[in-house]
Amino acid sequence: MNVETRSSENAKPERAGESELDFKALARAVLGYWWLVLLCVGVIGGLVTVWTLRQPRVYQATCVIEYDPQTSSPLGSQVEDVSSAIGAFWMSREFFQTQNRIIASRTVAERVVRELRLHGDPSFFNVPDGEHASFQERSVDEAATVLQGRLLVEPVPDTRLVHIKVSDRSPARAATLANAVAQAYIDKTLEDRMGSTVSAVEWLDGRLRTLQDQLGDSEQELHAFKERHNILSVSMESRQNLVANDIEHFNAALTKARNRRIELAARLARVRSAAQVPNAEDAAAAFPDNPTIATLRQALRTKLAEREGLATRYGPNHTRMQELDGHIGDLRRQLQVEVQGVVRAAEADLREVRQVESGLRSELDDAHHAGLELNLREIEYSSLNRRRENNAKLYGMVLERSTETNLTQMYRSTHVRLLDRALRPRFPVSPNHTANAAAGVGAGLAFGLLLALALSQLDRRLKSVEDIEIMGVTVLGVVPRIEEGSTPAPVYGGKRPKRRRGREKPEDQSRDTYVHAHPMSAAAECCRTIRTNLTFMSADAPIRTLVVTSPSPREGKTTVTTNVAISLAQSGKRVLVIDTDLRRPRVHRAFGVSGARGFTSVIVGEERLEEVTIPTDVPNLDVLPCGPIPPNPSELFHSHRFLELVAEAKERYDRIIFDSPPLGAVTDAAVLAPQLDACLIVVKAQDTTRDALRSALRQLHDVGANVVGAVLNGIDPRRKGYASGAGYYYYYRREGYYSTEDDSGDDPPAQAGDRSAASPP
Repeated sequence: MNVETRSSENAKPERAGESELDFKALARAVLGYWWLVLLCVGVIGGLVTVWTLRQPRVYQATCVIEYDPQTSSPLGSQVEDVSSAIGAFWMSREFFQTQNRIIASRTVAERVVRELRLHGDPSFFNVPDGEHASFQERSVDEAATVLQGRLLVEPVPDTRLVHIKVSDRSPARAATLANAVAQAYIDKTLEDRMGSTVSAVEWLDGRLRTLQDQLGDSEQELHAFKERHNILSVSMESRQNLVANDIEHFNAALTKARNRRIELAARLARVRSAAQVPNAEDAAAAFPDNPTIATLRQALRTKLAEREGLATRYGPNHTRMQELDGHIGDLRRQLQVEVQGVVRAAEADLREVRQVESGLRSELDDAHHAGLELNLREIEYSSLNRRRENNAKLYGMVLERSTETNLTQMYRSTHVRLLDRALRPRFPVSPNHTANAAAGVGAGLAFGLLLALALSQLDRRLKSVEDIEIMGVTVLGVVPRIEEGSTPAPVYGGKRPKRRRGREKPEDQSRDTYVHAHPMSAAAECCRTIRTNLTFMSADAPIRTLVVTSPSPREGKTTVTTNVAISLAQSGKRVLVIDTDLRRPRVHRAFGVSGARGFTSVIVGEERLEEVTIPTDVPNLDVLPCGPIPPNPSELFHSHRFLELVAEAKERYDRIIFDSPPLGAVTDAAVLAPQLDACLIVVKAQDTTRDALRSALRQLHDVGANVVGAVLNGIDPRRKGYASGAGYYYYYRREGYYSTEDDSGDDPPAQAGDRSAASPP
């Protein structure tokens, strides 16, 4: 993996951590500005309260109206009002909402303004009393707009009641305006209803006259048709019945004549057939119903029988026989004559029937023709009669509706009525001092919290462990701020360190060796925690060479270096502190030793390591001062001799700690860190910024340094922000945990919780 890849991977958790919202950190940041929050609450709450007290009192009067879709009907339920427009539930709901808007409309407001002459009342426009004389009358529209701004229409849920509320500085005028608005709305509904009724009456009257003329025209046309076709005495229906009866009668008679003709034709054929028989007696037998023929036939049969009886006694020439033959011949001639007469009679009957049938057929055809003509007349008659009936029906309906509308016009009713008149209010509704004061306090609190949050976000300083961990850096421990005036550290080598150039202070010395001078203090415990975390961070490959740096100057880098080194030495490790700050070295002053010879002397080959290493009063702790300051500090770390020095130090010591300059000032630490096992960054609370730490981390990641973590230095346990959070700060107030009878004695034995002293790697 190259340097660029490692840098991008290490930068990802930093950006991801910063994008997450840490509510605890925000709460601590806001608590740091508690005074600002209280100031905002006091100022804004006070201003709102003062503003509320200076506001004029506003009174609100309320009147109640009721919608009544079921208005009274004195004319009965069958008579509908032309202005009624309320139907089903949803239409009623829409109707009520529309009426609420009408109450608050400019039309109603203008009616009230004109009725009460509000456009000429200066007090209505809240004009001061001293300016009434110079007041100029406003327009009705302007006064109506002001009234609309003070008007509130509130329907009561699940009822047909509506509250009409009007606010005004005068309680009496507020009640007057509320009642006036309700009455103006009621009057408007009556006028609208009357206007609709009058319009309907006028329209109905016009239609009534038109329909009356149309009805007269249709009746005249129908009368002219009857007169033209002679149907004045007999109705068209009666004439149709007569024609139908004639057709039926002629049809029945024709059928009867046709049947009679068929019968007579058959009789004629039979008679003719019988008349053609040679034997007259046999021919006469075909007419048994004819009495004459029957008599002649009987007489003939008698004569024949008599002749047969005489024939046995007389001969044919006998007188009696001849006489009988003569009678028989006469009878036969008479029979023939009678048969021929029957044939002629049958022929005459047949001719008569045929003439009757022809006449009936002609009459039937005439009846059919008359029926067809009557049908054509019926169509025209029906059209004229239907037009007359329609005109008569419309005329009657419009006449009835016009009469009903004239009656409803006389009855003044509407769908709304005034239920409760507005009374003069006794208490103002505005300003609400309590609510406004509470709102001011709430607004001040919200503004103060937002301002504190904004200031905390704009404050880029690192204040807590969480702030550092959000940037993706592991915090190995914290070091509390060592108060100035602390007990000075003991003099090493029997001598008190010399003050050089007037910049060295006793409290500086006490800070650098505070762990050795006060082993029972919270600071010593913090350094032992850092020591433990460094020791057990990599048990298989322990960190032997460690460079300590910081993002910016004066962040306690050297103090952390010396105190952590003392803690490591107290655990039984042989520790060497090398001052590689080749521009402003300070390790030799911290331990009160000379810095004339040291690290640079070894690098240039003038001295050997064992010759310039100085032991301290802390057992197992040696110091390698900086030595003479070179003109090119960074180039010394690239030399082969530097690597030999590190290797030689590893043979003599268990831990080697390098004190390097800040990364924000020079790049020495960035050159030094990749050549050592690990790098530790010191961050000063309330001083180091996020940008400085981010820049330092970027430099170290770019060169491939192993940044094991950071140390938060300068923590003030008295600040409220550090009383909670991770467990790093809880032991700051454990002053009574260790005995403090002799706080400056020898190094204490390894504590039970100090795992590094019990089990060295």
